[in-house]
Amino acid sequence: ESVLGNELYDKEKIKTRLITCVGADAPGKQELHPQLVASADLKVADGLEQTRVRGEFQHCPQEAAITSLGAAIQDSSLHRGEDADDRLVIVDSSGVSLQDCAIAQMVIESL
Repeated sequence: ESVLGNELYDKEKIKTRLITCVGADAPGKQELHPQLVASADLKVADGLEQTRVRGEFQHCPQEAAITSLGAAIQDSSLHRGEDADDRLVIVDSSGVSLQDCAIAQMVIESL
């Protein structure tokens, strides 16, 4: 059962256009209703393999497009354009800790 319950949330009725799922993931755990996840215009994950096993996108079909966080940052065509950009974007941070990456970068730079 999703954390937000089993009610189907119509993406057109959701005011936010960005949903970020952060936290300890486990197989079977989900924060959002699977149909809401399926309706997202852009799905982004910090760990592509992990998100399919234990992350928010584990219930997506294998052919579902999921973009890596790095690719989403680098590809400006995926960035928000104008205020009228109403794409629903779901980001899953499934445990590849952004903080760990930032700390590692700081350590490398200090050496």
